[in-house]
Amino acid sequence: PARLPGIERYRALYAQYNGLAAPPVVTADQCICAPTSAEANELAERHMACFVDSNLEHYELMSTHFSGAKGYDAYAKKSELARTAGRDGLVNALLQVAVRGTPDQVLRAYQERRELLGDYELNSSFRFGGIPLAKAEASMRLFAKEVLPVLKQWKVGARDSVGVPA
Repeated sequence: PARLPGIERYRALYAQYNGLAAPPVVTADQCICAPTSAEANELAERHMACFVDSNLEHYELMSTHFSGAKGYDAYAKKSELARTAGRDGLVNALLQVAVRGTPDQVLRAYQERRELLGDYELNSSFRFGGIPLAKAEASMRLFAKEVLPVLKQWKVGARDSVGVPA
């Protein structure tokens, strides 16, 4: 929901300059699909926190050095947000938006996203934050078996031509 205004702005500009509706946006996030919600939550809490820690270290987001670097305005804003929210705030924010749970819970999360965004392209990552390969593979295989067939049945709306202002 926090990104919806930016998505709507993109769609409006795309339609204005291209004369047709924008293609579906691409969502990219981490996904844990597990037999039980308890297992999915345990994996998410541990490995999404590690993912956040890795990003904080790699991009040095808790520092202020981006504020003076020309061309790094977006990083400076992310760095400011990271310092304001703190590490635990960032982990909690990621846990709120990341998709995790049983196949039914994962499908419900994607349906809620679809109700908010309309059609979208899905780009899910199953291995992140040090999650063991076997756990990531099991998650991906369960997703492929139980979730993906349902997602493939979703009807995608047509892109309509729109009037381009003169």
